[in-house]
Order: sequence, then C-alpha cells, then structure tokens
Amino acid sequence: MFKNMFMAGLAALVVPAFAAEWMTDLDAARTKAAAENKAVLVDFTGSDWCGYCIRLKKQVFDTPEFEAYAADKFVLVEIDVPRDVKRVGGAENYQKNQTICQQYKVSGFPTIMVLNADNKVLGGFVGGQPSLAATKAPLDAALANGERLAAAAKLQGIDRAKLLMEVYKSLPGEMQPLAEDMQKEIAELDTENVTGIQSIAQEAAVMAQLEADLQKNGRDMDKMMQLLNEAQPKVTGANLNNVLQLRMMIISKKIQNICDTADSVEDVAAIKALMYEMLTGLPEAQRKEEQARIDQQFSNPEAILEQIKAARKQKR
Repeated sequence: MFKNMFMAGLAALVVPAFAAEWMTDLDAARTKAAAENKAVLVDFTGSDWCGYCIRLKKQVFDTPEFEAYAADKFVLVEIDVPRDVKRVGGAENYQKNQTICQQYKVSGFPTIMVLNADNKVLGGFVGGQPSLAATKAPLDAALANGERLAAAAKLQGIDRAKLLMEVYKSLPGEMQPLAEDMQKEIAELDTENVTGIQSIAQEAAVMAQLEADLQKNGRDMDKMMQLLNEAQPKVTGANLNNVLQLRMMIISKKIQNICDTADSVEDVAAIKALMYEMLTGLPEAQRKEEQARIDQQFSNPEAILEQIKAARKQKR
C-alpha cells in the first residue's frame, strides 16, 4: 500500500516535468516562433466543458511523447474559452480569446491550427484525435506546407502558383477561408487557370454572397432554404457540406415548429415531406434506403400524431 502511495506521489511530481509549455498570448508566440524558426500550434479549446478538448489534452498534449515531438517544431499556444472565466484570468481575457476565435473563424472545438510566424495558416484539424500518432499526421502535413511556402517564396509565375495551390488544397476545408490572400495570389499568377483556381474563386464568391444573403434573411426560413438550394449545385467539397448542414439545421427547426402545434395527419405528412428533404445530397442508393425507412416509420400517421401530442404534453 505504502509503495503504491509512494509511486503515485512520485508520478505526480514527474509528469509535470514533461508537460509542454503552453503560452496564452498569440502575438508573443508568433514573435517567439520567428526567433526560433518554428511554427505556431494553436489549441482553440473549451477546457472545462468540451469533452473532446479535455481528452485530447489528457491523452496527447500532456504526455511526454508529445512534448518530445513538439519541442523543436512548435511554439504552443492555448486559446481557451471556458465556462469558468477564472480559468483564463477573468472576463477581459475570456473576451479577448472569443475575439481571437472569431478572427480565425473557429466554429468547433477543439480546433488545432498551425500557423507560421507570418500568420499564414498551414493546416491542422478540427475535433478530437484518439492518439499521438493520429494527432501527428495532420501536424506533419502542416509542417510540410510550411516548407512548401518557404520554397514558393523563391519561385515566380506559374511555378509559384502551382506550389501555393498544393498548400491551399491540402488545408482542411474549415481553414481554407483563412487563406484568402493565398487564393488571390494564385489567381493573379495563374491567368490561364492552369491550377484550376478560377473554379475555387467562383465557389468562394458564391459562399460569400450566400453568407451575406443568409444574414439578411435570417428570420425567413423559407427564403433561407431557397438560397441554400440555389447555392448547392454551385459548390463542392467542404462548401457543399456546409450548405447541406445548414439545410438540415433549418429543416430540423421547421419540423420542430410543426411538432409544436401539430393537430392533424396533414401536419404529419408535412413532417414526412421535410424528412424526405433532409435526404438531399445523399447518394441515390442511400437516399432510397432512407426514404423506405421513413415510409415505414410514417406508415401509421394517426399513431405518429398521437405520439407527437403526447410528447408535447410531457414538455408542458
């Protein structure tokens, strides 16, 4: 027993000695990275409420293996937005971190972003990772992008454009909007569209216009659905995923609104139609399979209506 207590106490003393140093000032971290010829790794986290953040820190970032891996590669920065603002020194620091999250278009936690000392995004990932090996893969890819950017700085014309495009395409979709300057430079260098930059620029313009239109019509769900449906065939990849996710959110809200007042089988039919609409964008075989499942689920509209009414009554 006493031996186990001693070993536990020893571990408590030893583990912090291996912990990597995390800064909280991003500007200071970039200055340090420039001086030490390193990249900046930013952990956007919710340290006391985000389960994936907590596990990533415990299973990866707080290990001596990660410290050894990161020591000569990264200056580490934690941008924390906890529920308890005391964890970041008070409301002022909390608001500062919120502003930084907005600046870097962080939409999910954890977001791990790698920047160079010039504040160019190199890569990273969004969401948890189960192990150091899984974490290292996107971080190594980001470091490779740093080397590409350094090599591109020595090139001109289409050769430079091609290398920049390699960097741009390798960025996670969530981070590509942060590389707008890179996208514009590629377009200026590649006037003959050798890299395919024109289609990317066109999609970016569609998404920018969509965002503006959605903000303008934020209270009109039917209009928002119309805008999303119009944008959908014009976009691909991460942009398409974003459009489909927004559609699903709006449809879910519309279904909930019907459930709040449903009193007829016509209302149930409207819910079923909206669930069909959720399947837009799925491969045909999967869409047919899901439609069959919905048909089975709604085979007795009267029973569905009673279930909706019962659930509504329970909420009250």
